[in-house]
Amino acid sequence: MIEENGGERIIDGKIKALEKKIQDHEKRISELERAVFIRKAKLRVQEFKGLSGGIGCLISKGFLNSPRSVKEIHAELGKEGYHYSVQAVDKILRVDFMAKRKILTRIKENNIWRYVVRK
Repeated sequence: MIEENGGERIIDGKIKALEKKIQDHEKRISELERAVFIRKAKLRVQEFKGLSGGIGCLISKGFLNSPRSVKEIHAELGKEGYHYSVQAVDKILRVDFMAKRKILTRIKENNIWRYVVRK
């Protein structure tokens, strides 16, 4: 009887030690997951750099949800701190945002091209 109780105590002790290790591992895993998910959330913050970034910023703010001329877009970019020539703005709208990415389309109203987000 004493040997059995002693054996049971040893087994109980080993089980408790394993349960403690499992709890420690679960705690470490949850801490690691929190650290990883926080980093991913920070990476998702959009940074708008350069002229393409400035136009992307205007699109994300909804400025191009209604048709806008190149001059209107150029003026709004200036307000946002993006200072580029009208020609550069026009070219990036046509080449990058219309032809390559297909985000924008343009409509001709009174001989003036107006750019708007493609639906």
